[in-house]
Amino acid sequence: MSLPPRTKYGGASRKLLLAFDIGTTFSGISYSILDPGKVPEIRPVTRYPSQDHVGGDSKIPTVIYYDENGKQCAIGAETLKEGIEADAEENNWSKAYWFKLHLRPKSEAAMADRDEIPPLPPNKTVVQVLTDYMKYLRQCAKIYISETHGNPFWKSLEDEVLYVLTHPNGWEGPQQATMRQAAILADFIPDTAEGRSRISFVTEGEASLHFCLSNGLSINRNGNVDSGVVIVDAGGGTIDVTAYRKLSDHSFEEIAIPKSYFQGAVYVTSRAKKHFNGSSPFNLLFLSAPQHVDRVGLLSGTRFRDDVDTLATRFDRNTKHVFRQDDEPHHIQFASQRERDPALNIRAGRITVPGRVVATFFEPSISCIIEAIKLQKRIAQFPIKSVFLVGGFSASNWLCEKVRSAIEPLGIEVLRPDNHVNKAVSNGAVSFFLDGVVSSRMSRKSFGSLCFATFDPADPDHLRRLQHVRPNPITGERSLDGFFSVILPKNTRVTESKEYRRSFTMFKSDSVDFNGPTVNHVFSYKGERPNPKWLTDEPGMFTLFGNMVTFFMSATASDKYVVECTVKADTSMVKREQGVSYTNGQLRIYYQIHFDVVLLFGLTELKAQIAYMENGVEKRGPATVIYDNDDSAA
Repeated sequence: MSLPPRTKYGGASRKLLLAFDIGTTFSGISYSILDPGKVPEIRPVTRYPSQDHVGGDSKIPTVIYYDENGKQCAIGAETLKEGIEADAEENNWSKAYWFKLHLRPKSEAAMADRDEIPPLPPNKTVVQVLTDYMKYLRQCAKIYISETHGNPFWKSLEDEVLYVLTHPNGWEGPQQATMRQAAILADFIPDTAEGRSRISFVTEGEASLHFCLSNGLSINRNGNVDSGVVIVDAGGGTIDVTAYRKLSDHSFEEIAIPKSYFQGAVYVTSRAKKHFNGSSPFNLLFLSAPQHVDRVGLLSGTRFRDDVDTLATRFDRNTKHVFRQDDEPHHIQFASQRERDPALNIRAGRITVPGRVVATFFEPSISCIIEAIKLQKRIAQFPIKSVFLVGGFSASNWLCEKVRSAIEPLGIEVLRPDNHVNKAVSNGAVSFFLDGVVSSRMSRKSFGSLCFATFDPADPDHLRRLQHVRPNPITGERSLDGFFSVILPKNTRVTESKEYRRSFTMFKSDSVDFNGPTVNHVFSYKGERPNPKWLTDEPGMFTLFGNMVTFFMSATASDKYVVECTVKADTSMVKREQGVSYTNGQLRIYYQIHFDVVLLFGLTELKAQIAYMENGVEKRGPATVIYDNDDSAA
């Protein structure tokens, strides 16, 4: 099915919506004008400064050159200028590229070879580079929209623009918080609650689904609500894989936990560069006279060793895109036509690479896609009947055919849109905002809170942990610490409106201590236990009491229970109750409050509130979700 007819915009005033797809290698912008009473349209930005000659489906490089003082010298489309590499070398510029990958979560860092991710320019953080690039993208949008619709149009809307930012499937709250911080520094929005609310996030997988539907692609053509579809967004840095099924009301729901893999197109180029530069097991296949070259490197020890970067660039821009058969050699022009070395298969400045060697550069990425689809097939709650390949990397005929030959024998149809697959994410991000066809998503992990549990001698589970019983430092009651109170279990289908809440009682020795903001840590469990319940069940974990509970974790255990975020709320208005306990001959007076933490996981980013009772009526209060941005990999 394609999307049902889009409804008219129901807002009270005209708005401008901008969607930015900041990719690992290329970026794109799409937008929509939201006029009350009119059906919005999705429009791509197709002209950029310094790229006016390029046609209608262009994207621009996600690249910035800085001089030695950290000043921008060239950015985006400007980096395509003829001779830019020579200028950079002559003036000692630093090149920021693939910088998006520095945002990746630590938990995913092992999925990518850290040595393959280029370092940031000297004295630059990923937030600073991202901010510079976002400023540039907004300026590109301003110029294009002003030229297309008139400068007064832009001026009338620029202070209230709505934004959609995309990110890989595996990125969550901390990465969204970092991107929002960069957007504030780039003057997208003011640093206020209203300003922050003007930014929405969507995963690249979900944006790709919307792209497919908004382009009239027929998903689940047999109309069977018990079958699913996998969207594979093969981009520059990541492969994002998401499984959906269509419901009878024409909405979609996730039917498996989405996955993201660091096996995008840049890693094909990285493997090619390693081959030319050495450390590749395939070098000996390449040579007509292997003894002529040091075995540690194809071109190391030769007069061409300094040309490897040029060779890799030419491979990336040309060979990688046209490769389609492994039984045909490929010729890469990288040096002067006067250069030749028959032993290295270099003639007239061209190196000849056997097709079977080029195929090895693609193989890990293609295998990753095939195995990722098979994994979704295994874990999906409904059978998968079709796969859609989108994203710039999916334009590779070699990739498409290898995936098709491996997957279609499983009874799964493999399809690839033929219109502007490299615009899928930015256009799909606009459609996500306008159409929002995904009604539920799968929880990626278990979420909950670590807290005390009052010891119950009638509970066999408590008796097994008798050695961990300690007096509560405030009330003196016998308690077990390290209890994981689950708010949302892993692999749960979550709707946008569904609330998940957990009741908490907070104890203080002095009622005045409740006057300040209350902080509650939300933990996620990333281990293998289907029903995590006790922190002490993990190897190497033990606890001690002090003024508050302190957890001492082994490296293994600390990887299982992770502080996902902090929920900060004002609980000063919650009614305080006095409590009295008499334990071990000691009278204790303490104070307590009762409230619920309410979490909404069904949106593309986590939202929180607190709830409490006042005179028999439930009241709600705002809560702020705070992430530790150190969770991003350096």
